[in-house]
Amino acid sequence: MCLFLEAAQAWQRLIETRYYITAGRKGKLYQFRLDFKLEDFPHIAGMQYAQDVAFGLRTSEYYGKKLVPALLNGRLDGTKIEKSRNWERIRGRLCAIIGLQQTLESNFSIALFDPAKVPTNSKIDAVYVIKNQDSGESYFIFIDKDKQYRHYCKSAFAESNINYMKNQSMLTLLKLDKFDSGKHQLIYQHPNYIDEDIEVMI
Repeated sequence: MCLFLEAAQAWQRLIETRYYITAGRKGKLYQFRLDFKLEDFPHIAGMQYAQDVAFGLRTSEYYGKKLVPALLNGRLDGTKIEKSRNWERIRGRLCAIIGLQQTLESNFSIALFDPAKVPTNSKIDAVYVIKNQDSGESYFIFIDKDKQYRHYCKSAFAESNINYMKNQSMLTLLKLDKFDSGKHQLIYQHPNYIDEDIEVMI
C-alpha cells in the first residue's frame, strides 16, 4: 500500500475522534480539545509541496476536504505523489500522520511553541509542539487554533536535523482523554494531578 493512501486511511479513522489534553507549567493549566477534519488533511500531508505532480484529475476533484475521499475511493492514484521532487519531505509528513494516533496515545513531550526560539529560522506558526517518544522514528506534531478557537494539527513531519523542542517552554502532561464516536477513554492521568480551581490557559 502506498504511504499517501495509508495516511488518508489513518486520517479517516481520526475524524470521529477527539482528544482532550490537559497540561501544566508553573501553576498554570493549559487545556484544549484536539479534533480532526477532512479539510485539514491536504496541508498536513504536504500537498503544497506536490505542485509538480500531475494527478490526472482536475484540482477541484480533490481540493480541500475532497482529497481523502478521492484517495480512499481510488479516483486519485496516491503513488503519483512519489514522483515529486519533494517526495522525501512529503514522505516524512505522511509517516507522521500514519503514526499520529500512536503518538497521541503513548508517551510524548509537549511544549508551548515559539518559532523565534527555534535554533534556525522557522516559518511554522503554532501554539503547541508535540514530540513522540516511544517509536523508532521521531515526529514533531504542531497544534494551532483557528479563529473559532478550534485546535487542530497544523503540521507534522519526521525529525531531521532541527530539534523543534529545543528552547521551548516545556509542559507537563497531566491528563489525556479520548472520545471516539462518543465513547470516553482515559488514556493518561498524572499521579499527582487533581482537578482544582486554577488559571486556565486556552
